[in-house]
Amino acid sequence: MADSPTLRSSRIYIPVVGLTALTVVVGLWNGSVLNTAAIGILLIAVVLTGMPHGAIDHLVATELYSLRATWRDQAKFYGGYLALMALYGAFWAVAPVGSLVVFLGMTMYHFGQADLAYWDLSPLGARLVYVSRGLFLIGLPIAAFPMQVDPIFDAIAGVQPSTWPLLSSHPTAVCVALVLQHGVVLGIASLGANVAAWKQGREALNVMVLGALFGFVHPLAAFAVYFGLWHSFGHILELLRFFRRQDSTPATLTAFYGKAALFTLLPFVGLGGLYWATQAFGSTDQMIALLFIIIAVMTLPHMIIVERLYREREERRVA
Repeated sequence: MADSPTLRSSRIYIPVVGLTALTVVVGLWNGSVLNTAAIGILLIAVVLTGMPHGAIDHLVATELYSLRATWRDQAKFYGGYLALMALYGAFWAVAPVGSLVVFLGMTMYHFGQADLAYWDLSPLGARLVYVSRGLFLIGLPIAAFPMQVDPIFDAIAGVQPSTWPLLSSHPTAVCVALVLQHGVVLGIASLGANVAAWKQGREALNVMVLGALFGFVHPLAAFAVYFGLWHSFGHILELLRFFRRQDSTPATLTAFYGKAALFTLLPFVGLGGLYWATQAFGSTDQMIALLFIIIAVMTLPHMIIVERLYREREERRVA
């Protein structure tokens, strides 16, 4: 759709890559600036695109599952959505380490899918590529900055990445391996599926830009830039294309934010209380940990809906 831009549209892609490269330059020039501003950048990203990108899941589900505006259908959706959040939240309370592992695994797949679904690979090949991309995106900042990640992971689940084997002895080798594995997987996938040259070239540039971002910039600031610009904003644009294809609403960015307003604001009511509590009784690391746990709890049902969205596209392409 010519009137439906995506993250890969030049007018979107070039500014996103430019802002990411600028972040890398600032980080290399004066890393302390981004270190100090990291929490603020993360909160801005979460407010502007992070929370909104999942705030209209109910409208997406209505189209995907042909839900009607009846109490029964709405109860099915909201009941299921909230039940998954509650179960995963309870899992965090009783098994934080296991919950963290599940969250990292979900996030790897989810990020990789959003980034590379446009390659139109076979179902199995696509999912291997998604996991490889996610491993690169999630593993690199942990390997590059284990000491900065330690307090957050410790507050979340009582673990410290800096003590993990290889990370404690050969962090640089781990960083290189994470980048290389993704480059190799992309190369094999592109040859096996005859991926267009422009897609191969774009992803080669993406790996270099994102590798520099996560390899040289404070992990919170790097995550904020990727999560806000690449993942969340990219997903919002994909949703606009989806609704236009369905001849439904919202079909414009303004309409999207109007529809997303309620379920964007509600989580921040809770976050406001958490912020007050951590400022009064806790620490900044605890606030960040709680923010990530909230994102994790919301990611599980959101990821299920997004998976159905992309499967619908796969089925349409095959048909």
